[in-house]
Amino acid sequence: MKNLLIFRSLAFLLLGLGIVTIFGCNKLAQPDAKKATQEVSFTIKPGELLSGLKSTNVLPCFEVQADYVKVQVDDSLYKIDVFYINNIPYTNTIKLTVGVHTVKEFTLWSDNNTPTNFTDDVLLAATPHSGSTYAGFVVTPINIPFTIDEFKKLEFPIEVVCYEPDHYNDFGFTYFQINEIVVREETFFGDICIKNINDYVGSLYAQQSQGLQLDMPAIFKIEAYRNGVLTGSFNNEAWKGEGQPLKVTYGDNLHQLDAFEFKLYILVRKGTGFSYVYFHSWLFNDDQVIPQGSDGVVDFALGNCVPNADLIIPPWMNLPATCTYQITGSYAPGAHGGYVDATLTGIPSGYEIANSTVASWCADHETTINAGQTYGMDVYSSMYPTLLPAFAQSAKWPKINWILNHLDWYPGYLWDDVQGAIWLYDTPSWNGQAHGGVRALASMQWAQTMYNDAQLYGSNYKVPSGGWACIIFIPTGTLPNAPNPTIQTMFIRIDP
Repeated sequence: MKNLLIFRSLAFLLLGLGIVTIFGCNKLAQPDAKKATQEVSFTIKPGELLSGLKSTNVLPCFEVQADYVKVQVDDSLYKIDVFYINNIPYTNTIKLTVGVHTVKEFTLWSDNNTPTNFTDDVLLAATPHSGSTYAGFVVTPINIPFTIDEFKKLEFPIEVVCYEPDHYNDFGFTYFQINEIVVREETFFGDICIKNINDYVGSLYAQQSQGLQLDMPAIFKIEAYRNGVLTGSFNNEAWKGEGQPLKVTYGDNLHQLDAFEFKLYILVRKGTGFSYVYFHSWLFNDDQVIPQGSDGVVDFALGNCVPNADLIIPPWMNLPATCTYQITGSYAPGAHGGYVDATLTGIPSGYEIANSTVASWCADHETTINAGQTYGMDVYSSMYPTLLPAFAQSAKWPKINWILNHLDWYPGYLWDDVQGAIWLYDTPSWNGQAHGGVRALASMQWAQTMYNDAQLYGSNYKVPSGGWACIIFIPTGTLPNAPNPTIQTMFIRIDP
């Protein structure tokens, strides 16, 4: 169920009065050596959270009105009656001395309609202690120091948690107006699809009960953010992702708009090691539910081995962040079957591309690149086009991937059929005239057909396991918002 816990925010106003003792009209007034105990007024100050209420639902633990609170201030325990105005609970007053005090416990109670019988009273809510399980759901867990000054008022925000009584170890606090915070829960399970079992030898996945497989339960973590602030991090390492889903709990203020972001990090191979890599964010507000199946579990797959998952993330490609790129040898065509031959260097071991010379193509026909010149390049996967600089983000990448995975549809195709079809996706589009060693479009057998077919079938194309995907090279240091390329956008293809 979604509503496991209910938090209630509280604000209190304290008025501290100091005492001066007078020894008759003919004597000087002298302060008492001891501070007198004076009345402290706990009244409710309407807070900002009271505006724009999102829900009028009565939460489960507040279906019964509170009758009193128990408050431990310093070493003294106080029982304070609660009354309601416009359905908002208030407390009566207690007496405290001027000075510094510490709230050590606060609990909110119902007398169960038997005010003279305390044995059946019901604990409704309390404030978590610092370091307790639910401390992260309140702004300020106790113990909480505060100061009573002479003739000054102190406003203090408090939150309490509503839950089953046997979970109230180490909660507490004083004086209050009550705003609800529901602690909700989402449940997650994931799969990771890999192409090479040997890549994950020595990882936590190898410790799963079935050992390494091409489709394994994902080991992952989720960071929960509320209004941009990290409220918790959850992971399934303890059970290696097997046998149970990961439950994520989070607090939702019912009296304000809360924007949530759940960031998903999956344990994958990176270089020669293994680390958590960010893949996806779920964004939602308030009591919205993350899309999930009928089982109530948000399931995802990294790769395309679980086609019915609630979220399918493109396959992970273990790529270096940068490398050097140089056009070498012949071009139009290159010796390796592409438009040019590209020599890649500066790549550490363990990645899916290595120091080598491979076939390469260009994604735009108007910008130039110099053969023989070495370029420092940032390396991108075409399956994550939103990570590219602005000028390279394009709906063409799934279509180009579709072409590279369906070349068997075009018997006898030539290298410039492929390059010509790709240039037709350029902006502005290639005019079909012979250009840069590529023949005129009218003289090619397959280029126009490749383009047309990709238009029909490639818009939402997902590269399958064992398929081909483009690896894109952009000059290192290119800003994310760069509107234009400084050299031709070059790419190669690999099996992801």
